[in-house]
Amino acid sequence: MHLRPEREAERLADLHALAILDTPPEEHFDAVCRLARGLFRVPYAWISLVDADRLWCKASSGIQFGPTARDAAFCHHAILTDAPLFVEDATADPRFREIALVAGVPAVRFYAGAPLVLRPGLPLGTLCLGDTVPRRLSPEELARFSDLAEIVVAQLRHYEARVASEAEVLRRRASEEALSRANGNLVLAEQMGRIGHWRVDLATGATTWSDEVCRIHGRAPGDPITDVAEALSYYHPEDRDRIAGLVTQAREHRTGFQFKARILRGDGEERIIVSRGICQVDEAGGAVALFGSVQDVTEMARAEAELQASAARLRASTALLDATLAHMDQGLMMVDEAGIVRVCNERALALLDLPRDLMRSEPSFDAVRRHQIAQDDFAGCDAGLRERVAHGPLTTHPRTYERERPNGTVLEIRTVPLPTGGAVRTYTDITARKAAEARASHVARHDPLTGLPNRALFRDSLDRRLASLGRHGGTCGLLCLDLDAFKAVNDTHGHLAGDALLREVAGRIRAVLRREDLPARLGGDEFAILLGGETDPAGGAATAERLVAALREPVDLGGQEAMIGVSIGIAFAPGHGLDSDTLLKRADLALYRAKSEGRNTYRHFAEAMDREAEERRRLELDLRLALQRGEFALHYQPVFDLAAGRIAAVEALLRWDHPARGPLAPAAFLPLAEETGLILPIGEWVLRSALRDARALPPGVRVVVNVAGAQLRQPGLPGAIRAALGASGAAAERLELDIAEAAVSEAAVGETAISEMEGRLAELASLGVGLAFDGFGAGASSLGALRRLPFGRIKLDHGLVASPDARDLLPAVVALGRALGMEVAAGGVETRAQLAALREAGCTGAQGFLLGRPVPFGEVLALLGGAGFGDAAGPAMRSCA
Repeated sequence: MHLRPEREAERLADLHALAILDTPPEEHFDAVCRLARGLFRVPYAWISLVDADRLWCKASSGIQFGPTARDAAFCHHAILTDAPLFVEDATADPRFREIALVAGVPAVRFYAGAPLVLRPGLPLGTLCLGDTVPRRLSPEELARFSDLAEIVVAQLRHYEARVASEAEVLRRRASEEALSRANGNLVLAEQMGRIGHWRVDLATGATTWSDEVCRIHGRAPGDPITDVAEALSYYHPEDRDRIAGLVTQAREHRTGFQFKARILRGDGEERIIVSRGICQVDEAGGAVALFGSVQDVTEMARAEAELQASAARLRASTALLDATLAHMDQGLMMVDEAGIVRVCNERALALLDLPRDLMRSEPSFDAVRRHQIAQDDFAGCDAGLRERVAHGPLTTHPRTYERERPNGTVLEIRTVPLPTGGAVRTYTDITARKAAEARASHVARHDPLTGLPNRALFRDSLDRRLASLGRHGGTCGLLCLDLDAFKAVNDTHGHLAGDALLREVAGRIRAVLRREDLPARLGGDEFAILLGGETDPAGGAATAERLVAALREPVDLGGQEAMIGVSIGIAFAPGHGLDSDTLLKRADLALYRAKSEGRNTYRHFAEAMDREAEERRRLELDLRLALQRGEFALHYQPVFDLAAGRIAAVEALLRWDHPARGPLAPAAFLPLAEETGLILPIGEWVLRSALRDARALPPGVRVVVNVAGAQLRQPGLPGAIRAALGASGAAAERLELDIAEAAVSEAAVGETAISEMEGRLAELASLGVGLAFDGFGAGASSLGALRRLPFGRIKLDHGLVASPDARDLLPAVVALGRALGMEVAAGGVETRAQLAALREAGCTGAQGFLLGRPVPFGEVLALLGGAGFGDAAGPAMRSCA
C-alpha cells in the first residue's frame, strides 16, 4: 500500500489553491536553490511540490527533472510529517536504493528534505539537498536548512520574508559598517518581498514613490505620480473609498494604517497589494508626512536590480526603518555575533524598564542581563528556566517562552538566531491576553451565580484526588447535598429570590467548611463537597451536622423569611469506590436514603443501598413494561351515602399483578411511578379504564378516580379528561376526582403551581366533574387549599377518623365543610365506633374495610344489585367484608 499523509485531501486542496503547479520558472525560487548549493556545498538542490500522483519540480540547481512518479521519489516520504527527512546513504536504505535518482546517472546517496508547511500537518512539498557521497549535516547546517525552508514557505504564502525584518534590525548600526549592512538587508527585503516605499509631504502634497512602487503599479521606475488623488486612481473602484478614508484618518489622528487592496495597472492587469503607513510628526506634534510601504503579494518577483540602489536611496530607506522600529508594538532587541546589543527600540526600553543611557552605549547582552538580575527581573520564572535565561548563553535560551516581570507585566519572548551569528529577540506584552484567558478559565470552571466551582472543576479535582489516592494511599470523603423545599421557595417568591437563596446557601456552606475542603454547585439546588486531607466517617458526619444546622436557619429574602433544609449523602474512598462515577453514585444513593427518611439529615453509604438501587431499577423497568403487558387491573371500593344507606360511588384503586412478585398494592409502586413520571401514562390508563367500567354502573352511582400531583401539573389535564369522557360516553357528573392534600399543598408545590392548578380545576368543575379534597387533616396546608380550589367534597383522612379526639373534632370539620359549601365524607372506616361518630357528626359519606374492601369490577356490580346497610352491620357490609 502506498504511503499517504493522514490529511491527504486537505493537503492537495491547499496545494491546488496556490495555483503554482505547472507554472513557468521563477528566479526567486531558483535563487534559493543556488543559495542552497553554495551554503551546503552539495551538487544538487531543488524545490518540489507533491501532487496526487506525481512530483513536480518548481526550481532546481545542478539537476534537471522530467515527469516523476510520486511513489518513486524521496519527497513522497519527506511530506509524511512536518519534520525534515535525512537519508545519510540512500544505497543502504531499502526505501530508496532502487529509485532512479539513486540507481541512475545522478547517483544520489545523501538526501535532505525539509517539508514546506503552510498549515501544521499539511506539507505541500519539500526543499531538497542531494549529494553523491554519504554525509551528515552539522547542527549549524541543520538550522540554516530549516531557515532556508522557511524562506520558501514565506514566498509561497506571499508574506513578508523574515529576511526583511532581520535586514531592518541590522539598520541600527552605530558605525558606517552597520548602516551599510542594514541598508543591504533592506534592499534585499524589497527584492525578496516585492516591497516598495512611498512618502507624502502633507504641507505640499508632493508624493514620492520608490522605483519598486512604480513597478508594482506598472509605471516606469523614476516615473512617480504627482499627488494622492492620482495614487488613489490606481485602486479598484470597490476599494477606493475605504482606502481614502484610512489615509485621511491617519493624517487627522496621526496614526498608522494597514490595508489589503486591489490595483488596476495601465496595461489592465489587476494586482493585489498590502500597504502599511505611519504618520511622521515634528517636534511640536504636528503631522509632517505620511510614510508607507507597498508589497506586491500577487507573486514574488525578482528584485536583484534593487540591490544595486544608490547610497542616497539606502539612507532614505533607513529613515523608513527607524520610523518602523519606533512604532512597533513589540519590543525588539538585536544582539550581534559578538554578544553586543546593536538595536533596542523604544518599546523594548519601556517593556523591560531598561535605562536609556545603558542601552545608548551599546552594552553587551550580559550587561543587560546583569541589570535585570539586579532588578530581580527573573524571579517569576521557575528555577530551571531562570538559570537558563539569566545565566546561560543566548543560544541555549528557549526559542519562545513567557515570564512575568516584578511589576506584573507578562511578556512573550521570542528569539530568532541570525545566519551571521547573534539573534533577534522580540518582547510582546501579553498581560491582557493572559488575564482574559484566566478569566475565561475561571468562568468555564465556576458557577456564575454562587462563585463556587462547577461540576467540571469538581469532577476534575475529584479525579485528581482519587488518582493520587490510588498511587499513594489514604482516604477521600465526598458529600452530596440537595436542598429541601427549594422548589417551593423558588415558585412562591420567584427566581430572583431563588437565586438569592442559592447565594446565601453557598456562603453558609463555605462558612462551615475548612480551608482544605472543596465545595461545588453541581446544578440547580445540588451541591457537593470534597473533604480535604485524611477523612473518616466521624469527620464526614461532623461536617454534615454543621451543614444541616447552618442550612436549617431561616433565610431573609428581602423582608420575607424562607425555611429550607438540606439532605446529605456521604461516601468515602477507597471503601466505597476508587473512581469518580462510583463514588458520586454511592453518595447519591446515601442522599436518596436521607431524603426518604425524613430529609434535613444525612446518611452514610451502606452496601445495602446498592442492592436497593438495583432492586428499584429493576422495578422501574418492570413498571415501564407493565402497561404494554396488560399487568394492571382496577379494583373498586364502595363509597356509601350515610343518609340514604346506599352505595353512592365506587373508588377505582390500581393493582399490579407482577409476573414474578405477584399482586402488588399501590403503595409498592406508585411512589416510584411519581418519581419517574410514569404516573402520567398510568393515570391516563386508570381514568379511561374506570370510565369504561362506569358505563355498566347503575344510574346515580359515581366512579371515583385518584389524580396524582404530576397529573395536576400537566396543562393538558382538562383536555385529557374531556377526551376520556367522550370516548366512554359517560356524563361528566358520573366522574369524581380525588385529589390528595399533598398534591395541592402550597408549601410542597409553590404558589405558581397552585395558581395554575386553580385554573385547571375550575375548568373541570365547570364541566360537571366532581372534585374531592382527599386526606383532609393529614397535612398543614388543608385550609388554604380548600379556600382557593373549587372542591365540592372533603374526604377526611383515616388518621383523623381514627383519632381519639374524633368525636370532638369531627363536628367542627363538618361545620367547616358546610361553611365552605362542601359535603364531608370519610375514608378508612374500620370500626363501628368510627362509623357511629361520623354519622353523629353529620358526615354524608364513608368508605373503608368495615363497609367493603376493594374487589374486582364484576364483584362490585353484583354488590350493587341490592346494596344498602342498616346500623353499620347490614348485609351490604357483610358482603363487602
